[in-house]
Amino acid sequence: MNSVASSIGQDRNDLSYDLHAAVDVSFAVAEFDLNGRIIRVNERFLAMTGYDESEVVGQHHSMFLPAEVVNGPDYDLCWIELRAGKSKRVVLPCVTKQGDLIWVEETYGPIRDCKGAVSAIMRLGVDVTERHEKLIDLQGKVDAIEHSHAVVEFDVKGNILTANHHFLSIMGYELAEIVGLHHSMFVEPDYAQSADYRAFWRSLANGKYSARQFRRVGKDGDEVWFEATYNPVFAPDGTVRKIVKFAVDITGEVHSLGDLKTTLDSSFIDIDRSLCKFDQNYERVAKACRLAQVHLEASSMIAGRLVSCVEESAQRMTELQSVADHVFDTVIEGDVAAVAMENALDAVRDGARGTPELKARIDNLDECVSENVRILTALRLDMKAMLDRVAVVSVAVEKQGDVISQVTSEMHGVQTSLATSQGLLSGLQMVSEEMVVAVGRTREASVVLAR
Repeated sequence: MNSVASSIGQDRNDLSYDLHAAVDVSFAVAEFDLNGRIIRVNERFLAMTGYDESEVVGQHHSMFLPAEVVNGPDYDLCWIELRAGKSKRVVLPCVTKQGDLIWVEETYGPIRDCKGAVSAIMRLGVDVTERHEKLIDLQGKVDAIEHSHAVVEFDVKGNILTANHHFLSIMGYELAEIVGLHHSMFVEPDYAQSADYRAFWRSLANGKYSARQFRRVGKDGDEVWFEATYNPVFAPDGTVRKIVKFAVDITGEVHSLGDLKTTLDSSFIDIDRSLCKFDQNYERVAKACRLAQVHLEASSMIAGRLVSCVEESAQRMTELQSVADHVFDTVIEGDVAAVAMENALDAVRDGARGTPELKARIDNLDECVSENVRILTALRLDMKAMLDRVAVVSVAVEKQGDVISQVTSEMHGVQTSLATSQGLLSGLQMVSEEMVVAVGRTREASVVLAR
């Protein structure tokens, strides 16, 4: 009998040893007295906190916690409950020897003596820093979505499970008014009865994601527009567990787009009218340019002929001046001959004083010579006057030639300007056509935006 009892005791001791060994391998273990001071720690605990055993044994549990946890209202209460024999499972921040903050999932349980009284506290810990930080990051994202989006959860049939405050505020409901009801309460009755609506929920139940703009109806009957995504949430076995909708209220933007379309439509009408007037004015201006080109070409021909006439007149005036100069020189020679004849007559008269008949003839001849001299003198004066006039006319013809040359040059400039204007008009016509195309595309875009 004693042998059997001894064998059972040995088995129990072996099992206890195996359990302690398994716990030491899997957990950071610390044992505390009822005042919270450390009695024993294992190697995993020391490795996790960075301390040596001599640095922690006899120290209070609070050395591993941030001050805000130790000074909080729950810390002392926790130790009271542990001393009373209650177990605790918590995730706490832990400060290592190096000052780093880690997160530890800890289980505290009482160690009882043979009488059942609590004699010590056992703490088993696991470093869950990485998991905890991921959870915090995930929770931060969820909180951000909650604050910025309207969120609703549905079962796979479309019944409402819950909704956040943002959604309820937009739609005008209290949560109790919609939980358990179907999503169809937010859509037009005709759409709720349509095949498209049933297909929409079948697709979601089959795990298909849907994202677009949705028109919904609020509690007061007003339309509400959402930019939303319906997201299937899968269970571990791959089946769809529920549908979560994330949405942003774009009602104001949609109404603004509608107003913009109305404004654009009105503007397009004005633009069409302006383009029509532009085309009409373009035709008038183009016609005027073409007519001006015709007149300019005729004027250029006339100017060319006028230049030829002026050049011919100048040539004729030059020839006339040459003839007049020759006649003037001949008249001068006649004057000289008349003077010589008068001198000869005077000599003959002196020799004919005794001959009255001869003297009479000489006097008659002298009168003829005098008359000839008078005529020559008058002719010389007239020729001088004519030469002066020819000179004046020659200058005038030369100046007229210069003026006509300037007019011709200006007409060439006008012709060049007309050609440039016609090119610009053609360019404006192309711009007008491009504007018509651009307006058409913008009109189509405005219709798409309004949809």
